[in-house]
Amino acid sequence: MKTLPGLSQEPYDLIEDQLNFYHENGYLVVDGLFTEQECDAMNKITRPLADENFSAIHNIDRDIPEMRSVMKAPKIVSILEKLQNSEVVGLMSQVLFKEVESPYASQVWNPHQDNSYPQSPDGAYITINIALENQDQENGCLYIYPGSHKDGIFACEPTISYREDPNSNPGSTVEASILGRFESVKTNLEIKRGGTLFLHGNCIHGSYANTSNRSRPLMSISYLTKGAFFLVGKNANRMEISLK
Repeated sequence: MKTLPGLSQEPYDLIEDQLNFYHENGYLVVDGLFTEQECDAMNKITRPLADENFSAIHNIDRDIPEMRSVMKAPKIVSILEKLQNSEVVGLMSQVLFKEVESPYASQVWNPHQDNSYPQSPDGAYITINIALENQDQENGCLYIYPGSHKDGIFACEPTISYREDPNSNPGSTVEASILGRFESVKTNLEIKRGGTLFLHGNCIHGSYANTSNRSRPLMSISYLTKGAFFLVGKNANRMEISLK
């Protein structure tokens, strides 16, 4: 299988403090997990595949072997297996560009839980976001509600979240009464290029509009504890993908 140019094949040694932080807060950012060369290579592959609106691209790993190699990278899988304390499989991938002056630049994601879509057992579903450029509030970074992963899936307003109207805001919105419980700990995730977010499927998060002159591309990949239940989804087309 073709691998991403320059992709490291070394595992990552997660320390106990990082593991504890993830379980307490529902997320973990690993700074510099991907190098400049690796980010350049991913951008070089993904940008030419974007449509004129720079819409999200689903499951790029199923067509581009180099992107499948990113999904299976030992430095990602080693962290996931430590966080999950189990063997994991891939489920799906997507590229989100938030391109400057595109219809999606001004779009925000409502506060939502990723696991409201696949409906997997608590803790089984986890998503990573690889920052392919620097992310801050001005260019549309994520914000997160630490600790909101501990109480399962909350009631939400179902919302179309793929190739939706750019003038609408996606994300199946968690009820305001629930958000109020976590508002005091709301945290902006300003991540440098190459940093990678590991996100518990039940942790509430959203994103800001891109009001800058800088795009905010990221590679998002979802994983699952092997053998756990999940919904395939009409657009997501989730499927178990071996990482061996």
